[in-house]
Amino acid sequence: MPLSNKLPSKNQNSQNSDERKKVVKQPKKKFEKRKSVYMTDEDLEMDIPLVPEAPKKLTVNSRGLSTDLLIEMKKLESEKIKVVLVNCERCKKIIPVPIPKKFISKSKLPVVPISYIHKNPQNKDQHCITLHVDHDFDIRRQRISDVVFSP
Repeated sequence: MPLSNKLPSKNQNSQNSDERKKVVKQPKKKFEKRKSVYMTDEDLEMDIPLVPEAPKKLTVNSRGLSTDLLIEMKKLESEKIKVVLVNCERCKKIIPVPIPKKFISKSKLPVVPISYIHKNPQNKDQHCITLHVDHDFDIRRQRISDVVFSP
């Protein structure tokens, strides 16, 4: 068989390269105040999501905190207890979480998981928020789960 039959013609080459170029691109998701610097075409094709933004750290000096929340926070805090503020995504509310200091200081783990069970303001929907707290009492990660009681 002659070589010319085995080699693709110029038309076939251009069709193949056109097919490669015609990758269907999905519209990029829009994020507030964020550029999609981590997303490449390959990430998009493989449906790899962007790295999530770190949650904003809530402190006593954060804007928009109610006086009731600050009073409750001061009631809970003591020498042995540190109170961290958490934005509960299920309640859509900022809640103070009391954490015994010895749980963190005596832990050998660099990031300590702490679970806190609470209810939404209408006393319905009891759920648990698990905080991963470092030794500076900064929240590294948080997860929400349902609470199930044994019968």
